[in-house]
Amino acid sequence: MINMTEVQYFGPNLKRLRLQSGMSQSELGAALDTPVNGQAISNWEREMNHPTYENLIGIAKFFNVMPSELLRTEKEAAVGETTAVLDRIDEYMPKVAEIRRVMHMMGDFSPRQLDGLAEQLNEIMHYFRPYTPVDEDGVPDTDQNGRTITKQSKYRDLPIKEIHQTYQELKAIQSYKDDKQNLN
Repeated sequence: MINMTEVQYFGPNLKRLRLQSGMSQSELGAALDTPVNGQAISNWEREMNHPTYENLIGIAKFFNVMPSELLRTEKEAAVGETTAVLDRIDEYMPKVAEIRRVMHMMGDFSPRQLDGLAEQLNEIMHYFRPYTPVDEDGVPDTDQNGRTITKQSKYRDLPIKEIHQTYQELKAIQSYKDDKQNLN
């Protein structure tokens, strides 16, 4: 058994996690690696007695939490979560900077230009979405069993090599213009 002074918050935490999962005490007890009856879960939640370390580890594993999280107050758990968030800030800062840059760029466009851009992006996305071919009357193509045919995407129909070549040519022209402008 676990020492009672170590687990004064275990019962309420166990009950909270169990209820969040929508489980009865019996269902939780049966789902553990080392199954126990519903009465044992009830006793743990009411702090009548406490689980073994093995059961504590099993409960933590089941709820996908650290065993120490089962023994903390809600405030202590919130501080632990805050620390985890702070650890990820460095990862998110470049993403936030990119979002701000895009927002700044979008501020330079009028609503009409943004609507046009949205239409163009939607048109481009059509090439990447599955589609149903239709005949000249708008009737969907079907297979021999009468089921509607759905194709993967129109992307494969795009002239990718030609697009890439045109892109490279435009890049070269822009580079030439930039070099010429820098010389002046």
